[in-house]
Amino acid sequence: MKSGSSREGRVLRTIPAVVLATVFAAPLVLLVLGSFARAGKPPPDGLLDLRPDGLNLANYELALDLFPLGRQILNSLLVIAVAVPVTVAVASGAGFALIVAGGRLRVWLVGITLALALLPPMLLWAPRVVMLRVVGLGGETLAVAITAFAATSPLFVLLFALAFRRIPPATLEAARCEGLSSGQVFWRAALPQVPGTTFAVALLALVAHWGNTLEPTLMLTRPETQTAAIGIRALSTLEPTLYPIFLAASVMVTLPPILAFLLAQRGLFAPLIPSRQVTSR
Repeated sequence: MKSGSSREGRVLRTIPAVVLATVFAAPLVLLVLGSFARAGKPPPDGLLDLRPDGLNLANYELALDLFPLGRQILNSLLVIAVAVPVTVAVASGAGFALIVAGGRLRVWLVGITLALALLPPMLLWAPRVVMLRVVGLGGETLAVAITAFAATSPLFVLLFALAFRRIPPATLEAARCEGLSSGQVFWRAALPQVPGTTFAVALLALVAHWGNTLEPTLMLTRPETQTAAIGIRALSTLEPTLYPIFLAASVMVTLPPILAFLLAQRGLFAPLIPSRQVTSR
């Protein structure tokens, strides 16, 4: 009886997951199918027109030839390699500081963080660009990762603060009694207990920096320093009959975030999966 109910529970949990996966995967499937179409034809009128005649890989070669998309993808990967770990380090450290701060100080810090989260980003664009140009970094690719040193978004700090707040205070106090400093308590006792939040913030930071077009547009003027998001925007100006080339470029730019999400699933959803005790004799 118990096995039957558990089997029904698994089915009920699987159905919503399949529906969500279908909803999110359908645009990607259409994107891939459209990238194999023959360039020069009018845009499709319906789903049936998206059926390709074959695997036309020439669109991918044309996308790389028309614009320096390969170099721009490498630039985006360089930005991600710097921005994601810096974002996680800054956001987790700031979130832990919110938890260990005193009562009134904590209220002030949370209030400041919320105020920064509500602040329109456009208010900081001009000062940021001017500051980077003054120090001689205005036209460099890594200049667009400067927001990572401010945790990319104040919301990431609050996410870590909420995650650290769920840790039993006795756990952190026991670590302090062992003679660990505040930094060691954070690194050894607190951060390892929030892997789901760490992976979530890392993925959100990856998406934020990978799809960022505002800072690259303001800061990067040379094509060899621009990111993939700028390359996709440039390709979107192609005439409608060349839509397969644009879709092929979109597939290449979309793959890295998808691969990162698939690789991070175990760490991202680990806190949601109940542990199973398996006994073998």
